[in-house]
Amino acid sequence: MKRFLFVIIIAGFVGSLQAQNSFSLAAGYIYTHTSVAEYKRPENNYYFLDYVSIDPNRSSFHVSLNADIDLGNRFFFSTGIHYQEMGMSNINFIDTLNDFYSYKANQHYIGWSLLLKYHYTFRDSKFGIFAGVGPKVDFAVGYLNIAEQAPFRAANSMTPFARFNTVDFEIAIEAGVTYKLGPGSIIAKINYYQGLSDVMRDDYVVGKTISVGGDVGYSLNLSFFAGKNH
Repeated sequence: MKRFLFVIIIAGFVGSLQAQNSFSLAAGYIYTHTSVAEYKRPENNYYFLDYVSIDPNRSSFHVSLNADIDLGNRFFFSTGIHYQEMGMSNINFIDTLNDFYSYKANQHYIGWSLLLKYHYTFRDSKFGIFAGVGPKVDFAVGYLNIAEQAPFRAANSMTPFARFNTVDFEIAIEAGVTYKLGPGSIIAKINYYQGLSDVMRDDYVVGKTISVGGDVGYSLNLSFFAGKNH
């Protein structure tokens, strides 16, 4: 009998937690700035950046799929996957023959994040707020960007700013609002990502990213899916 009661209590506890767990899908816009620095190469008495001009900003579509796991006391683990583009809008170069080259150097990235979030719903209101912070990692996917395939005369100067590491580690911060609508909630949030790793694959060029953006989406509690099965 005691064992049966224990199972009932645990099942009720898990069920109450499951009711607070949720999935969300959001999409929006993200703006990324890559801060670039170059060190002098032993074999050269000049910097490539003296001859190459770069536009280190990139705007991109951003989409994410997340699961929020209830930890109690309004705290949640939020984990999920996302997609965005990062890189340079343009890399420009004029060679000694006065030939002008201009290429985009952007890369597609799919990433994963793990945030500790705090949710608060206002009493007798459909509105809520949330904020979270945690690590984020992005993995480059797809083909080489166009600038890495520049003609030989331009490649020596341009590609040091176009070769991106396949992994980028960042700290993610997000904050937003929720509004109860239908079986779930509309969510709107702002995102800030501070790059921690060097995104350039060149011994004498260092690049770190900073991204800001906003997403709008919809969130559904797991209890909604459980109800569909009945």
